[in-house]
Amino acid sequence: MSQFFPTLVRMETVKTLPELPLTEVLDLALQAGLLVHLSGGDTARAASTMHRSALALGAVRADTVVSSLNIGLTIERGTERETAFRRAPHVGANFTNLSDIERCLEALEDGQLSADAFREGLAAIARHKPHYPRWLMAILIGVSCGAFAALFGGDAGAVLITTLGAGLGVAVRFVLLARGFKPVLFAIAASFVALLVVGLLQRFTATPDAALAASVLFLIPGVPLINGASDMLVANYLNGMVRLTMSAMIVLGIAIGVSVALRFLS
Repeated sequence: MSQFFPTLVRMETVKTLPELPLTEVLDLALQAGLLVHLSGGDTARAASTMHRSALALGAVRADTVVSSLNIGLTIERGTERETAFRRAPHVGANFTNLSDIERCLEALEDGQLSADAFREGLAAIARHKPHYPRWLMAILIGVSCGAFAALFGGDAGAVLITTLGAGLGVAVRFVLLARGFKPVLFAIAASFVALLVVGLLQRFTATPDAALAASVLFLIPGVPLINGASDMLVANYLNGMVRLTMSAMIVLGIAIGVSVALRFLS
C-alpha cells in the first residue's frame, strides 16, 4: 500500500462499511473525482472514480457530470438524494497521484480501507509535493531536449545550446505558471526565451536547425492531446473538443513565441 494510506482498517469478518451520512459520501466522492481531474485524468476516469467512490461508501446510485471546468455528482440512497458541484480547472499531469488514488479506491472497494482512512488518503495525496525541486526539473527537461537535438542529427554544440535554451525556457514557464498565467501566455514567453537563447548561440554549432527545432519540444501538450483524443473516441465530444482546443492554443503560443524570436534573430 502507498505511503499515503498509513491508516488501514483490515476487516477480516465484516466487509461492509458503517453507513455514512449521504452528504459525507457526496463530499468524499467529489474530492476523489476532483483530484483525478486536477492530476490530468480524462473524463471517463474522473467520472468512474466518483461513481465507484460513491457506491463503495454506501450510495445506491450515482450520476456524474464532468466538464472542462466543473465536476458534479448526484447520489441516491433510499429516499435521500444529494447533489453538488465543484469548480475543477485543468492544472496539469501527475501520474503518481492518479496511481495512488486508484490504489486507495481499490482498497476502499475491497473493504481494506475505512471511510476515515479514505478521507486521510485523499488529503495526503492533495498535499503531496513534487519529489524534485523545480531547478532540477528545469535542468533535466533541458537535457531531454538536448537529447532530442542529438536524435535530430545535431552535433555536440547543438546538444549543449539546446540544453541551455530549453532549461531557461522551462524556468520561465515555471515562474509564469506559479503566477497564474494562462497556458498560451507562458507558451509564448517560454518558447521565445528558449529559441532566442539557442539562436544567439547558434554560432557554436554546425547544425543549428536541429537545436532550434528541439529547443521548444518541452512545451508540446502531450497529455491534453491524448486525453482529448480519448474523450472523442468514447463520445465525450464536448470535453474532447475543449482539450484539443486548449492544446491548439498552446501550439499557437509556441508558434507566436518562435516567430517573434526569429524576428529578433534575423
